[in-house]
Amino acid sequence: MEAHNNTTIERLKNATWYFFDLDDTLHEFRKASSAAVDATLHLILEYHAHHKLSSCKPLTVAELRAEYLKILKTGTSAAFVDGKSSHEYRAERFQGVMNAFGIDCTEQQMQVLLDTYETAIMQNLQLKEGAIPLLQTLKQQGKSIAIITEGPQDSQERTVAALGLEPYFDRLVTTNKLGVAKIDGLFGKALEMIGVKSEEVVMVGDSWDRDVVPAVEAGITCVWLAEKDEGGERMVALGGEEKRVMVVDSLVRLQSIVLESSY
Repeated sequence: MEAHNNTTIERLKNATWYFFDLDDTLHEFRKASSAAVDATLHLILEYHAHHKLSSCKPLTVAELRAEYLKILKTGTSAAFVDGKSSHEYRAERFQGVMNAFGIDCTEQQMQVLLDTYETAIMQNLQLKEGAIPLLQTLKQQGKSIAIITEGPQDSQERTVAALGLEPYFDRLVTTNKLGVAKIDGLFGKALEMIGVKSEEVVMVGDSWDRDVVPAVEAGITCVWLAEKDEGGERMVALGGEEKRVMVVDSLVRLQSIVLESSY
C-alpha cells in the first residue's frame, strides 16, 4: 500500500521552488531520440549503399545503431559540460559512426543528417501524461519552477519551447551552461545561482543516480518518478543518515499528492 511520510508531505506543501528534470521526466525523450536516430541512420545507410563497392559486405541499420549507441555512451558520460552546441555533439556522433564503417560524408550531407535528426526529434516530442496539469497546479499554489537538466543548452531551450513548457518555468539550468554534471555538483550551483535554500526546494526526476541521489546530497527533498514502481517511499543512505525519497509512478499521481497536501 502506498504511504507517504508526513514530513515529506509538509516539504511539498512548504516548498517555494520545484526543480524538474526534463528528459524522461516531463517528456518522452527516449522515444523521440530513438525515432530521430533511426531516421538519421537510414540516411547514413543510403550514403553507404551509394558509395560501396560491389565486393563490400552489406551493412545493416542494426550494425549502425550498435556503433551509435557505443559512441553515445562514451560521449554523454561527461554530461555535456564542455559547452558545445547540440549540432556539434550530434555531428561528432554521426561522423564517428561513419568513420567506423569507412563511409565518406560531405559537409552538405552532414548538414542533411543534422536537419533530419532535428526534424524527427521535434516531430516526435511528447509530454508525459499529467505534465501540464501538474505544472499549472504548482503555479496556482505560487510555486516557482526550474528545469535542472543535463544536455546542450540550445537543444533543451528548443525542446522546452516546442513542448509548450515555457509559461510554467522561471529558470532553465543545464549542465552545458554551468559546466558541471548533476553528479558533480550541479544542484548546489543551481541553488546558489537561483538564490534559494535547499530546504525550500523539491526535486522531481526519473533517474535515481543522476537526479535523486545528487539532489539529496545537496539537501533537497526528492520525488522519484519511477513509472514501473508502485509508489511509496525509498531511503537514501547519506553520511550515516537515511533520507526519505517519495516515489510516484506518474506525474498524475504527483499532482494528486500536491493537491492533497494543500488542504
